Amino acid sequence: MFHKACDASALVEGAYELVTIERKRYLVIWPTGGVPGAFRALCPDQEASLVDAPFDGKTLVCPHHRWTFDGTTGECTSGQKCDPIKKLPMKIEAGEVFIDVPEKKKRVAEAGAGA
Repeated sequence: MFHKACDASALVEGAYELVTIERKRYLVIWPTGGVPGAFRALCPDQEASLVDAPFDGKTLVCPHHRWTFDGTTGECTSGQKCDPIKKLPMKIEAGEVFIDVPEKKKRVAEAGAGA
């Protein structure tokens, strides 16, 4: 389901905007010369936070492991085998940025209450 992430005016080419949707953090990255994309703000290694990750307009660097990721695709560019950063569907409509985030999973207790 798409959720509003931010106003499109908050985006700057060569930088990223940190957004929070349903208590989870996402990066809306606008790589230099590219188009904006949405990514989960977690490094695939031990789900370390990418909230303070340096970004040079092309490459995002995990502040914990120094792994590097392509700002367009999320693919690992560190020279070692690592998973990409999770990319999510995103759209910009009427000056607003929307990210398609996975639905929250209902707790087992809530799901079983109606049975």
